[in-house]
Amino acid sequence: MASKTTLNEKNLEALGAERLAALLMEISAGNANAKRRLRMELAGVESPDKLVHEIRKRLTSIGNATTNIGWRSLKAFKADLDSQRRLIVDQVAKASPADALDLLWQFIFFSASVLERASDKSGDVFAIFQQACEDLEAIATAVRPEVSGLIEKVSFAVLINSYGQNDALIPILAPLLGPDGLREVRTRLLASGKAVEARPAAGTRRMSRWRRGRVQQREALRRSRPRILHQALLEIADALGDVDAYIALQPDIRQPDVAAEVAERLLGAGRAEEALAVLDKARGDPTAEWQTQRLQALEALNRGEEAQAFRLKVFHDSLNRDVLKAYLKRLADFDDVEAEDAAMDFVLAYPDVHAALEFLIAWPSLDHAARLVIARSGEIRGKGEDIVPVAAEKLTARYPLAATLLLRRMLDANLANYREIDLLRASEHFDEARRLAARIEDYAGFETQDAYVTELRIQHSRKHEFWTLVT
Repeated sequence: MASKTTLNEKNLEALGAERLAALLMEISAGNANAKRRLRMELAGVESPDKLVHEIRKRLTSIGNATTNIGWRSLKAFKADLDSQRRLIVDQVAKASPADALDLLWQFIFFSASVLERASDKSGDVFAIFQQACEDLEAIATAVRPEVSGLIEKVSFAVLINSYGQNDALIPILAPLLGPDGLREVRTRLLASGKAVEARPAAGTRRMSRWRRGRVQQREALRRSRPRILHQALLEIADALGDVDAYIALQPDIRQPDVAAEVAERLLGAGRAEEALAVLDKARGDPTAEWQTQRLQALEALNRGEEAQAFRLKVFHDSLNRDVLKAYLKRLADFDDVEAEDAAMDFVLAYPDVHAALEFLIAWPSLDHAARLVIARSGEIRGKGEDIVPVAAEKLTARYPLAATLLLRRMLDANLANYREIDLLRASEHFDEARRLAARIEDYAGFETQDAYVTELRIQHSRKHEFWTLVT
């Protein structure tokens, strides 16, 4: 049961309206955001129209502002911005969906100018505008505005999509726009692409190094007009299910990632032969998505044997666990057991010992992982490989020798660079290896723990802090 001093709505209700009012006045003193929120709540009590008026006034003020929003004021600004969004969605939308829709559009329309002004390294301001686009779906669906007006608003919102904050608008509003509306948006965007893009004039005032860096970062993130239009046209093609239009927009369909995206859409349209042809014309290192789409194309064409051969190739190239599982699943009983054994043997000889170890630990096949460590411990790096400490922990219970060898690799790497030594971690590895020694009956040609420690003392005799910790 929660304490009566815990801050929650039920406990606060016990204070009574009069005391709460006094507290709110006290807390909001000197807090512009809190005062503004309270005034808006009072406006909502008076009438929904009054609340709409207050929100619109605040949004206009935000949209018209030109000063930069630095890190000192960013937290308060984010709270205010999201407060306006929540008031629209939570309160105005219930009383007047049409007004809520109008306010959300106003909110979205100043997104680019706000992002230009804000030092938004965390991406929180960007996320608020993304959420506003998502909020638009339910409200617009309830209002069902005229398509002509929707076309105007979507076209404008796309053209100011300088940072990708409005990327979701076309997919979200496609059902309301309909095919004709989407085509009209496309026509308007193509026409706008012929116009000269207005760019802000370069300032003549000298800037500090920090300010210049901020401007350069912003420029790097800002999308050009051609890029904005290209992204929007891709979304329209997808919304229309127009695969050929989507393909026509691709600058180089031979890139594996682009080929995979095109193939996915061709497969969705029942054009598997074309999908496979596009994939096989790709050049460069295959991506995981390219491999996935090629498998789906082969399956769609009922070319199961080719698909199995390709799965095996993908596994051999990348040690992809999911692909191996899919390969084994399609084999007859008993054949899958032999195939899995062959796969494990392949992994044991895989050139990248760390990738092999990661595969065997995750599969899991701890006996093969232990064999790998014992056979190839000299290739294992004790530092900079996340899988090594994980494998040591996994192997400790049943394979103490393999775990010990991994602990030694980590300990050696740690002590080798004394400037960056993690003394606590090194002592933990040392102590764990010492505990495991009692369970090792056969060192399989490796040094016993006593011999290893003796050699360690000779090599690192001056590392007094370490030896103090372990003794």
